[in-house]
Order: sequence, then structure tokens, then C-alpha cells
Amino acid sequence: MLRSKLPENTLKTAFEILDAAAKNNAVDIACSVPDFNMPQCLVKSIAKHISNGRNQYSPIEGILPLRTAMAGIYNKEFGAQYNPETEVTITAGSTEAVWTAISAIVHEDDEVIVFEPVYENYVPAIRLNGGTPVFIALKYPDYKIDWNEVMRSVNQRTKMIIISNPHIPTGKVMSDEDMKMLQKTIAGSKIVILSDETYGSFTYDGPLTSVSHYPIMAKQSIVISSLGKSFNATGWKTGTCCAPADYTAEIRKMHNYICNGSNTAVQYTFADFLNEAHAEVLDQIRELYHHKRDLLCSLLKGSKYKFTPTEGSWFQAIDCSDVTPDPDTEFAIKLVNNHGVAVFPMSMYYHDKNKSNIIRVCFAREDDTIKRGVERLLEAEK
Repeated sequence: MLRSKLPENTLKTAFEILDAAAKNNAVDIACSVPDFNMPQCLVKSIAKHISNGRNQYSPIEGILPLRTAMAGIYNKEFGAQYNPETEVTITAGSTEAVWTAISAIVHEDDEVIVFEPVYENYVPAIRLNGGTPVFIALKYPDYKIDWNEVMRSVNQRTKMIIISNPHIPTGKVMSDEDMKMLQKTIAGSKIVILSDETYGSFTYDGPLTSVSHYPIMAKQSIVISSLGKSFNATGWKTGTCCAPADYTAEIRKMHNYICNGSNTAVQYTFADFLNEAHAEVLDQIRELYHHKRDLLCSLLKGSKYKFTPTEGSWFQAIDCSDVTPDPDTEFAIKLVNNHGVAVFPMSMYYHDKNKSNIIRVCFAREDDTIKRGVERLLEAEK
């Protein structure tokens, strides 16, 4: 019998819920795929590039116009200095960027600090590269980082600290104080920060605090972003990995073997777009998601569901302890089977499936879908 290298399927619960949602024709406010199409200017642009023959392999590191555009954006927004020739790599989405970065940096017996609830992509990549994840729990409702616990967890084997900002799946945005504590934590060490800023375009109550904004820390950091997420084109799988030149050299080696480059026509399309008036379009998309968050929260206000409006991402954490005594996974299964609404239990983002009463809702949906989803959540109160 084949011995699995990933015996624990962290996505099993998600697949079960989504399968049940399809069978029951349930309202899906679980899956992180938006209801909205990309800007039409991108549709027209990619058609032009496909017609013009941009259909063969691109350079492994990505086309220079897109790398240059991304370096310019990081400089404008965060004051960061990235050389597009040696410090910016275009990847096949942020997921590939994460795996590539971990594969390039983490060696056998290295320890990597991650914060729970933790995005399901990180831990398998750590373990497959011989590393050991060190879990630090963030507690509902504020999901703040206990920096004293982080500092106690750092030792000679600590190779990397992974943050997601906004945090996946809670939507917590790190503060300037958090960033300064992170910088203090790695001072004088060779610890690498992997900052997953996939949802960095979606912050609602203040700007993003990117590690790239802190010059000292940026010298020990890998910063990942997602053009596909930012512009409602998740299927285009286009990410960016910015890092110091010595990190980038190793990242590109792994990137070469993992995916051998990313979609050429898409890269040229984004390069054109970013060199034009992209900021206005991005503001419109951010305002759209801000509205979706506020709509979801307004519909839940006054109910037995408890929540603090998410600070970023497409996700809202909701406490169900006043609605049901059931653990979140059992409750999520009942919701999809008995009430026709699909949500994800937060416990599926923990390595130790302790009982939790928190569910995660994705509000990247049309208004009517959000309203129908909340109506069915409210039915479960009765």
C-alpha cells in the first residue's frame, strides 16, 4: 500500500461541506472564490496579447515589465526598494510563491513559527521540506499575537516566521506595533520572515502594514502578493515574490523546478494594466468588498451571532456559542444539511482539532447571496 507523504488531509472538512452544499443546492458563503468578474479592461487586454502571440514560455523569473511595475508599486505604497532584475519574481499565484519560498529556505530539522488558525498551505510545505511547525494560537475575538510567547518560542533552530497580513482566515491586520515587535524578535538573528500579503489590497479600517515598509526587517523578509486576488481574477494565478537578492536567487531555483514560469499573456496584461490607471480600479474593488463586509455585519447585527467586523481580507469570523452548543464542525455540517447554507468551521485551520464555536464566512458574494446566506444562518437561531 502506498505510504502517503501527507497522511492528514487538512481540506477534508472543506471538501465535505462543499460537496454537501452542491447536493443540497445550498447558499455558498464558504468558498473563497468571488462572484465578481475582473475589470473589463483586463479582458480586452489579454485578448490582444493572445492574438499577438504572447502564448509561449516567459522567462522563469517573469517578464521584466511586470517585475518593474511591481517594484514601482512597492516603492510608491511602502517606500520599499526592490531591484526588479534581482529581487522580484512572478509566480503562478501566491500559493506557489509560498511553497517555493518555504522550499528554498527551510531545511531538515528547521523550525518554523506559524500562527493559528493557520492557512492550510503553510504546514504541509514546512513538513515536506523536513521542517517542524511551531504553533502559536491567536485567540478570538481580537486574534492578537502574544509577542512574549513568540519570543519564548524562538531558539537556535528557528529558521522562519510566517505571517499572513491580513491574516488568513481571520482577517486580522497587523499594527505598526506588531511590526516593531516582529522586528525586535528577529533582531540579531538569521530568521527569515515570510509575509503572505495575498489579501493586502483588502484592508477596511486603515492601510496595510507591510513588512516591506520597514527597511531593516525587509532585509530578512520575503513578501508575497497576489495580482489575481487583487483584481478578481483568481483563476489567472499570478503572484509576486519580493525578497533580497540572495533569497531571490534560491527562490528562483526552486521556482524553476516547481512550475517553470507563469502564464505569459496574463503577465503582459497585468504589466499594461499596472502601468496605466490601476489605482482607481483597485480603489473601486476595495470599496466593493468594504460594502460587502458592512452588509454582512449589518444583517447579523442584533442576532445571537457574535463578531467583530473583520479588518481585512474577504472573511468574517463569527462566534456561534450563543446559537448552538455544538462544536463548529458539527454546526457547519448541520447548517449545510438542515438550513441550506455553507460556511467553514474555524477549527479546520488548527492542527489540534479542539472544540471551537467559530465559523468563517466569505463575503465575496453578490448582495442577494449574502442576504440569503444570512437568512439561513438566522434560521438556525430558532
